[in-house]
Order: sequence, then structure tokens, then C-alpha cells
Amino acid sequence: MQDVIQFLINNSDVLSKVKEGTASLVGVSPEELKAILEVFFDEHIAPRAYYWQ
Repeated sequence: MQDVIQFLINNSDVLSKVKEGTASLVGVSPEELKAILEVFFDEHIAPRAYYWQ
């Protein structure tokens, strides 16, 4: 899972395609996919960039 997350961080275009449903993550369960999308796209969960500056 850590490798998948790192890949998505480095390839944000792929993450967008997964969110749109035009790409899929092989080997990732539906529950894991839901969690990944929530973390990357739920503004209440994901840390704001300005927080880390």
C-alpha cells in the first residue's frame, strides 16, 4: 500500500484519472481505493499545504 501511495503522490495525473474512473489501481481492493480517495480528496482529512510551510 505504501508503494501505491508514493506512486500516486509522484504521479498526480494518475490519481486524477483514478478519481474520474478512467483508470484503476490493480491489486487495490474497493475499500482501499475508497480510503485512498478520501485521504487525497477530502479537505477535512488531507493536511493543507500551507500548514507544512
